[in-house]
Amino acid sequence: MKYLKKVFIWVILISIILIIFVMRQDDVIMELYDEECHIKIDNKEITILNNREERLDTYILKEKIRGYSIGDIDGDRLDELILLTKGRMNRWGKEIVILKLGQKIEEIYREDFSKLKPWKVALGDIDGDGKSEVSIGVYKKTQFHDVMAKRPFIYSYEGHRLVPKWKGSRLSKPFTDYVFYDIDEDEMDEIISIEVLENKEKIVNTYKWEGFGFQGFLESKSFIDIRDLKVIDGCVYVQIKEKGDTYIGELKIKDNNLIIERVNIR
Repeated sequence: MKYLKKVFIWVILISIILIIFVMRQDDVIMELYDEECHIKIDNKEITILNNREERLDTYILKEKIRGYSIGDIDGDRLDELILLTKGRMNRWGKEIVILKLGQKIEEIYREDFSKLKPWKVALGDIDGDGKSEVSIGVYKKTQFHDVMAKRPFIYSYEGHRLVPKWKGSRLSKPFTDYVFYDIDEDEMDEIISIEVLENKEKIVNTYKWEGFGFQGFLESKSFIDIRDLKVIDGCVYVQIKEKGDTYIGELKIKDNNLIIERVNIR
């Protein structure tokens, strides 16, 4: 009986270890950022690898990574990695950390944004000047909208710091997520957002930068549900739910209308 009990305990322990290992493997992300190198993002660790999978440099954070985005924010044609670290409660993020990527990793900026309850970081060149703005998705009230809500604050990276460019009150409707993408190929990225209507259905909306704020551009028809907004290999995808049907759709502009076209990918 004691033997069986020991075997049972060992089976449970091994199962827990395997689950932790699998979960950890799922957290590993590989990103190609130039022709010669790629980075591995693993929990708290950033590693640069060359084409022969040789480690060039490693950077270790104190906190886990909640979100990240890669792009050129200072116009030097070298990419930066912008990280949002997890806060203690894990619902909101804590710090924005910016790393210069090359053969070595160099931290060039760090600031605590926890008071703004950050939940997302994203990059987009909204004015077409060749430098990506940094957007931090926050959850807070503003001067002109005294309600706790998700908001996409926009910053420029100037003088080795993040300078507010747009801290508008909100988008036109409550939204669940957003990305930046040049949907109309005018060399300026638009905000693309999933928004919630009063009847709880959802639409995809788009906004253009007009020099002082964002102007509504095109919006899709409504669906029962829209989620999983992603930019993959130069295309924007969402998951659509209609009556009795769920599928992946690609966002496109046709005849000056924003449509979501069913595609055969998973």
